[in-house]
Amino acid sequence: MLSYLLALLVSAALVAVVGFVVGVRTRNRRVLRFARAMQRDMVNPGALRAAGTTGSPWAIVRAPGRISGKTYDTPVGVQRVGDELYISLPYGEGAQWVRNVRAAGGATVIHDDHEIEATAPELVPIAGTPMAGVDRFAIAIFGITHALRLRAGSSMPVSAREA
Repeated sequence: MLSYLLALLVSAALVAVVGFVVGVRTRNRRVLRFARAMQRDMVNPGALRAAGTTGSPWAIVRAPGRISGKTYDTPVGVQRVGDELYISLPYGEGAQWVRNVRAAGGATVIHDDHEIEATAPELVPIAGTPMAGVDRFAIAIFGITHALRLRAGSSMPVSAREA
């Protein structure tokens, strides 16, 4: 009986994971809304503690809300190549932070203990970005098709800002 219940639980978990992945790949609005809420409420608070520091896999995108004007911090994965920053969009270009950055014409990106003024946000096919090789597995699993490219402008160490 116990092995039957265990098999049932494992099967239910597997179905949930497959349903989640399929929902994200097909851009199902309900699944994306759920995923964004989980990311915002459960993952982001922890990720923000170390995001933007040297060696962290997370950077912070700081942008004003389109309507409220309130400044929002969002942890993201970023790849920097020269004066270009690339951020993958696993939840698509409809994510609120992406819409905010595009409406503002840029954002402050905190990456490797530097505040970078980033401008000229542009959606680009992810296949043509440096992330295509690095994040190949996530791109394939979640069907990520685009990245946000930003032009890196002036930069200052975070410690200089706090002084």
